[in-house]
Amino acid sequence: MRLALLAGLALCACAGYTHGDERFNYDGGPSASGGTDAGDAGTDAGTDAGADAGTDAGCTALSLNTTSIFDDCVGHTGSTGSVSVDTSSCTVSINTTFTICAGSVAGAHDAFDGGCGTGYSPCTSPSLPGTIVCKTGPSSSCNIVVDGGP
Repeated sequence: MRLALLAGLALCACAGYTHGDERFNYDGGPSASGGTDAGDAGTDAGTDAGADAGTDAGCTALSLNTTSIFDDCVGHTGSTGSVSVDTSSCTVSINTTFTICAGSVAGAHDAFDGGCGTGYSPCTSPSLPGTIVCKTGPSSSCNIVVDGGP
């Protein structure tokens, strides 16, 4: 009986068993060998992806006739002034007792880019009403605050 058992063990050791399903690699995923390429996915996004986000956002109409404007560039004081946006050209005119600002506006919040008074340029603001910052030197600036109400 012992002889039959030893002969069976020897036969099993020489049989050359595999180590499982060879279609899978060590991490359980499919083997990289074999199969065919899926081919090209076709043209990239077609011939045209359409218009680029439509037309420019333009500007927003704004007319403030008696708004408070605090001028720290020219008059260094507060006054009542007016703000008028021309939507056909997206330009703005800001008039106070001490200074006049003019320039272009853009977007839904009328971001300002222009000049104020005599020689205060560039002057910018992310929105009107809002704070206009004018460059006065290499590292200095002044502010003109355009309030939204009387």
